[in-house]
Amino acid sequence: MKASILYISIFIFISGFAQQKNVQSTHLKAEKPLVTPWAADLDKYNPLPEYPRPTMVRERWKNLNGQWQFGEAKPGDALPVSLNEEITVPFPWESYLSGIQRQLESKTAWYKRDFNIPRDWDGYEINLNFGAVDFEARVFVNDKFVGGHKGGYDPYSFNITQYLKVGTNSLTIWVNDPTNTKGIAYGKQNEDRFNNPQRFAYSASSGIWQTVWLEPVPAQHIDYLKILPFVDDSEVEVLVNASAKAQSKIFVKVMDGSFVVGEGRGSANIPFRIPVSNPKLWSPNDPFLYDVVVTLQDSTTTYDEVKSYTGMRKISIEKVGNLKKIFLNDKFLFQMGPLDQGYWPDGIYTAPTDEALVWDVKNIKDWGFNMVRKHIKIEPQRWYYHCDREGLLVWQDMPSTFGERTEYEKIQFEAELSSMVQGFASHPSIITWVVFNEHWGLYDVERITNNVIKMDPSRLVIGNSGIDAGKPDIDYEVGHIKDNHSYRPPSVPFASNKRAVVNGEYGAIGYNVDGHVWDLDGPWVHNNYDTKEAATEEYLKFIRMITDDFQKEGLSASVYTQWTDVENEMNGLYTYDRKVEKLDKNRVKEANLTTYLPKKEN
Repeated sequence: MKASILYISIFIFISGFAQQKNVQSTHLKAEKPLVTPWAADLDKYNPLPEYPRPTMVRERWKNLNGQWQFGEAKPGDALPVSLNEEITVPFPWESYLSGIQRQLESKTAWYKRDFNIPRDWDGYEINLNFGAVDFEARVFVNDKFVGGHKGGYDPYSFNITQYLKVGTNSLTIWVNDPTNTKGIAYGKQNEDRFNNPQRFAYSASSGIWQTVWLEPVPAQHIDYLKILPFVDDSEVEVLVNASAKAQSKIFVKVMDGSFVVGEGRGSANIPFRIPVSNPKLWSPNDPFLYDVVVTLQDSTTTYDEVKSYTGMRKISIEKVGNLKKIFLNDKFLFQMGPLDQGYWPDGIYTAPTDEALVWDVKNIKDWGFNMVRKHIKIEPQRWYYHCDREGLLVWQDMPSTFGERTEYEKIQFEAELSSMVQGFASHPSIITWVVFNEHWGLYDVERITNNVIKMDPSRLVIGNSGIDAGKPDIDYEVGHIKDNHSYRPPSVPFASNKRAVVNGEYGAIGYNVDGHVWDLDGPWVHNNYDTKEAATEEYLKFIRMITDDFQKEGLSASVYTQWTDVENEMNGLYTYDRKVEKLDKNRVKEANLTTYLPKKEN
């Protein structure tokens, strides 16, 4: 978040945030880097080896994660022959796990490695895929320019077939990340954070930060797949974009184990629907997933096949009395979840292992939450896959910028917003898109929110989360949900017969745990309580406010800040390294369950 010290100080005072403590002119880092339990499991020659795109799986692929050559780039550089450092991809160059762990003065770097194409890929076209690179990338294969991309959170690919040669090939990538010096989508990254501790702004996460991989595809192949459930009609809608001839068709099978429960055919690049007999509904209590097989074929030949999955669930706004509430599968379900910013002390934006991602998702459920708000960051596809499997509802924020945007930067923002909505649409766990947060970089709220609703009518949309946070204090009467933020106690917006009302952020109950602190001298945020017991009692008091009062006033959901400590924010249910529970898990879980489970009879 890019903001002046004056603005941050005023915001903290108005919002009732914790008092700042031990602020000094020096910046004392811990003697040893703060790392998670999974850092020791990292194989730097084969990190994150799992298939990175669970919603569209092919059997053959090659992971390019691991040790790459690395070096800082300067204006006017020629393509490098070799580089004198090594970096572990896909960890941001500022991170401990990357092996670099520093900022670059030029904000620009070269990456380079060699690769070979397996022999059994002969006759296929070769796609080079990127999970995400922050922010701008230019890609060269065998010193020939392949293409470029801008956007730090969305996946993309290039067909590199014509640039390949027999034997060893070289891959060179130029990356520039202006972070918060430009009006781009950078979330809470702050380039000054590395040497100057902030409150709400965290370390930059530059360069390649998700998996890089190769995949062979036939000349006629599937490029994109989107599956949306329509519970009322007992159907799924399928859109398959493909590089295919006109006579080729798309065939889809929906499977419950070995049983086909729905099948149909349609044309590429045109949505079509398939009936699903007696659909089993997906919910946090029963996250049932159907397998889906999609083939591209004509009357004699199958050209391409991908495997996917879907969950039959419906999210809607329904009227209860004179109020609007959020319904799941035609029933009101109060949504209780933590704010999760997706930061790791050792990998920053990138979790050390897939097991670490699974641990986060499973433990959020195990603390009695049924929802999570993914705050100002877009995760790798595998995180949403784990939410799909575990039954964790997701509110997905669009990463923002704090300052004003140029007209060019607005075009870039809306392109990235569209990529998020379209690229992650097949995940049943995602039920809400959040366009803006607390007025940050906000513009044309009505137009953009309505555009997102048109792009994805199967989900709910929040135009601006935190209508009462900071200035101006304006509620844009658009979207499905009206959302207040409040620190520290929870709150409820004035009930509405137009939109459901939620408390999209509250809490920030914090204290420090010796030996698990990111910066030794602060400035620390949310350092309010002395003990685990005191913090737990405050949490329980807030839950009673929700159940005894705010739910009666129409509240549909609450989001507690936050899942773990993040750098200088000491308000997590866990320490930043995920090693210490800061509140009593059993008591918090029991309290969370009271927000949405029927009360037990005495």
